[in-house]
Amino acid sequence: MAATGNVIVQSFVLWSERTTPAVIDSTSPVADRRVPAPSFNLQQTLRFFLYGVAFTPISYRWHAFLNKRFPMGDLVAGSLKLGAAASTPSKTPLSRSTSAVLKRLAVDQTVFAPLATFAFVGGMGAMEGLSLSELAERFRVQYPAVLLAGYALWPAAQLVNFSLVPLAYRIPFSSVVSLVWHTYLSWTNTRTKSNDLPQEVAQLDAPGSIATTA
Repeated sequence: MAATGNVIVQSFVLWSERTTPAVIDSTSPVADRRVPAPSFNLQQTLRFFLYGVAFTPISYRWHAFLNKRFPMGDLVAGSLKLGAAASTPSKTPLSRSTSAVLKRLAVDQTVFAPLATFAFVGGMGAMEGLSLSELAERFRVQYPAVLLAGYALWPAAQLVNFSLVPLAYRIPFSSVVSLVWHTYLSWTNTRTKSNDLPQEVAQLDAPGSIATTA
């Protein structure tokens, strides 16, 4: 999902650059530099792929722990399992299931979300070869924004997933939300990198530029 989200962002950036006329400032010190034609940055997608490969097992083990620590019944009445011909009644009282969902969300967002955000910002910065000072600036700019965005998305998505979505459709629902999330992560990572550079250089080092290494 991480690599797919990056492909979506890069494709949009390439489309935008190819359909938007460039404005050149003749007074700019880089005005005489030739802007290369946009191209897809495979290295950036590879970094997101490696991040996804490394982080997915950690996320899986964490959610397995949550499932064991906060067992839930099915909150959706008449929810069908894949291949089932009739609804299976929940064996867990509704109030207990709701309590487990809320506890799971609270623990997930207070413990795992900050660590996951730290892993993303730090991991991507390390793979980009940032110095310690550059990495510290990346954390200062990007970490709060990503963490707050996660708080805005995941609690609501998980609450809907566990309370309204039938069991058979929870994995597809989570996959769609995950794709949206990783698309956002790719976009914010690209935007933060561009903001770290002077405006003229950032335009030459945009995700679609041949000259970029990000």
